[in-house]
Amino acid sequence: MLKWFENFSMLKLHNRYIPALILIALFATLGFKNVNDIMISINDDGKIINISGRQRMLSQKLVIDAKNHILSQNDQSKKQLNETIYLMESSHKFLISRELSKQLKDLYFKKSLNEDIADYLKSFKILLNTNDQRLLNSLRDRSSYILLKLDKAVQIYEKENSSKTTALEKRSKYLYFLTIIALLIEAVFIFYPAAKGIKQRKEDLEKEIQLKTKKLQNSIDIIDKNVIYSRTDLKGIITHASKAFIDVSGYSKEELIGKPHNIVRHPDMDNSAFKEMWEVIKSKKEWVGEVKNLKKDGGFYWVKAYIFPEYNPNGEHIGYAAVRHNITDKKEVEELNKTLETKIKNEIEKSRAKDQKLFEQEKRTQISEMIGNIAHQWRQPLSIISTSASGIQLRKEHDLLTDKDIIEETDIIIKTTKDLSNTIDTFSNFLSTSKKEEKVNIQEFLNNFKFIVEQNLGNNSIVLLLDLENESLEIKTIKNDLSTVLFHIINNARDILLERKIQKAFIKITAKDQKGEVVIEIEDNGGGVSSEIINKIFDPYFTTKHKSQGVGMGLYICHIIMSKNLQSQISVSNTVCGAKFTINLKNLT
Repeated sequence: MLKWFENFSMLKLHNRYIPALILIALFATLGFKNVNDIMISINDDGKIINISGRQRMLSQKLVIDAKNHILSQNDQSKKQLNETIYLMESSHKFLISRELSKQLKDLYFKKSLNEDIADYLKSFKILLNTNDQRLLNSLRDRSSYILLKLDKAVQIYEKENSSKTTALEKRSKYLYFLTIIALLIEAVFIFYPAAKGIKQRKEDLEKEIQLKTKKLQNSIDIIDKNVIYSRTDLKGIITHASKAFIDVSGYSKEELIGKPHNIVRHPDMDNSAFKEMWEVIKSKKEWVGEVKNLKKDGGFYWVKAYIFPEYNPNGEHIGYAAVRHNITDKKEVEELNKTLETKIKNEIEKSRAKDQKLFEQEKRTQISEMIGNIAHQWRQPLSIISTSASGIQLRKEHDLLTDKDIIEETDIIIKTTKDLSNTIDTFSNFLSTSKKEEKVNIQEFLNNFKFIVEQNLGNNSIVLLLDLENESLEIKTIKNDLSTVLFHIINNARDILLERKIQKAFIKITAKDQKGEVVIEIEDNGGGVSSEIINKIFDPYFTTKHKSQGVGMGLYICHIIMSKNLQSQISVSNTVCGAKFTINLKNLT
């Protein structure tokens, strides 16, 4: 070896450079090949690990999308669920189409993960068309089992990737040692440019990582600032609080973490409400309800809360998570309405006699019914909004939240909010106190009326039917007074059907033109009115109900409105099914 170095040193500069360069090129080639193998391994295995990780997220997202679909019952939610099924199915086919190690083959085929996923996806495809709540509950339970197996698959991929990377890195060390020796010969020509390129590549990668990390953090911050969210252990001790929760409660993060959640419990809340809540969540079910919370400064705020159990990867129950949205404004409007009603009642008591007071009491009952109808119409849209918020929170907890997810879920919330606004506009028109005479399209009027009351009736298993003879039927009348009459008659029919527990209950409204008059008939299948009282039901103070349900002014008011305000008639008769109210509506001149 010494003799070789002596002979090498005697060569001229350019003759020494050529074998040195060849040697460097050889080691550089070997080094480059090894680095290339590492990069290929990182890219390929990273892609596989990413896809297997995405399968974990999709297995849980399927449950969220399925729940959203059952609640929403619309094409958008069905399309979203179908897309999630396709994504999980295609990613699974990609994974099993790759060359698998023995351990992965055992997991997918001997331990039946392949069959489990196929059966899991098949059940969701069935759910697309059946909307079976029990099937959804079963899939929610199976999702934890699937998640555990998918976690195992990810661990195997990561372990195999780590082993492969370790072997390549070991080979790199040997090549690095030999390359260093070669680089010492011509460091100026080879090593420095290579080191400079590597440094630049590292800087570029660091910048890219910083940029993506910043984008992810921005998304997390948006959720943290806008979603009132907290987590507790099994004893109700707070382990996490979002910024939105901190802001609305007035407490600092340090003051909340480690404290019982009843730190924000308002004394106005009945103990029975919280007892019921704990019974539900301890049974590992989701609890939904409205809660009045106490601020640090003594103030309060109302929230609609959704509380559900949390589990660790082993399926062990470890605590609870709660997503809330602020409904303080809604509650304040309700309180304002109560205050206004009280003021109106006081003024009436000062200026009118007993009969007039009772008349106004009936009107307030109608408004209460309308508010109840609004609540029924709002329940499903609010559930959709809450589900979207819960989905965002769940994906955030599992580090699966993307900008696309945020955009899609916020689009759903914005659309649903517009639907709520349109509902309020429709109800506002019917709550109008205007006494203006106007041309009314009977079909449009009755369709809007059906929209307002059918949700309430449907919740009581009562079907509302419309039979309109003429789509262009119009008449000049006072719309508000006509709607008041219809509400009283519909509510009376509803109460009778419920009181008598009628099976397959229905209320049918027909409208037709009869010699320049509009004849509106409201018929139910409640068995009719007793012959002993049928001639008395339009008398003041006559009622067959308990005094807590009315004072007998409803139908009397209908009679007064029809005869005095609308210059028309109202009558009642019995049919083979039940009672039929007939309104002969005349044109006001």
